[in-house]
Amino acid sequence: MESAQEGHRARSFRAADGLTLAFRDYGSPFSQRTPVICLAGLTRNSKDFDPLARRLASNRRVLTLDARGRGASSYDPKFENYNLIVEVGDALQLVSSELRRPCAIVGTSRGGLQALILNGVRPDLVRGVALNDVGPELAPQGLARIFGYLGIRPEPLESWADAVAALKANNAADFQLSEAQWLDWAKRSFRETPEGRLELDYDPKMRDAALAAAKNAPGGDFWPQFRALADKETLLIRGENSDLLTLETVAKMRRVKPDLVTATVRGRGHAPFLDEPEALNALDAFLARLDSRERAL
Repeated sequence: MESAQEGHRARSFRAADGLTLAFRDYGSPFSQRTPVICLAGLTRNSKDFDPLARRLASNRRVLTLDARGRGASSYDPKFENYNLIVEVGDALQLVSSELRRPCAIVGTSRGGLQALILNGVRPDLVRGVALNDVGPELAPQGLARIFGYLGIRPEPLESWADAVAALKANNAADFQLSEAQWLDWAKRSFRETPEGRLELDYDPKMRDAALAAAKNAPGGDFWPQFRALADKETLLIRGENSDLLTLETVAKMRRVKPDLVTATVRGRGHAPFLDEPEALNALDAFLARLDSRERAL
């Protein structure tokens, strides 16, 4: 399915198990530059990448995916399917069906973990990876904060001011934002109900799935997948106040991959929005390096 929206085409496809998944398609499919696919965080969706995708779409194709249970994608009747393996399979289906050349993956938080796994499974489809505030291991304090609010849904909110207040309650200590930026964040995080109220834009069953996964592998261990990026252009963006990606983990990542390029976004916690100058400059340079490599092949 496809419909025209401002700045992008709203499209969807059927996953291998029949679930309908939504994505946004920006730019020209005929561009010769490295295409980009953006994968969002645990409870996030394609709206997070709209400013970045619009910027990049002037000269390259950009796809931004709503993972199952998020945004405009269908909720899965089996919450156990909200796991990295199934989600990587969904992303792989989109990449292999839509893109005709290896792509760059921009992954925020959980989307970055999906990028690591996807590269490990199909390195031939991946030109480079940009990790947004995520690494091969996750700090316990950051996970604890996320689990503190994940899937706990308040009564539908009455106004966007209420939505902004809800975001500030969990994030004001780590994010230095204008009121307009808080409102933009709220509009990417909440959706309107048929009654005109606001609710979080993801399946609350995500909590059950995440807690089950944490019991099996608390904090995760994605070092083998990170080491598999040895020959790939890799960018790491970190929020200055991040509690999920520690400076110690960043230092270890540099030791494992000495050519890792890093950028720090001031006044941001987990995770930067990727519309900040530090992030945009780093991403522009990252994609320029990939384009240069592709022309050299």
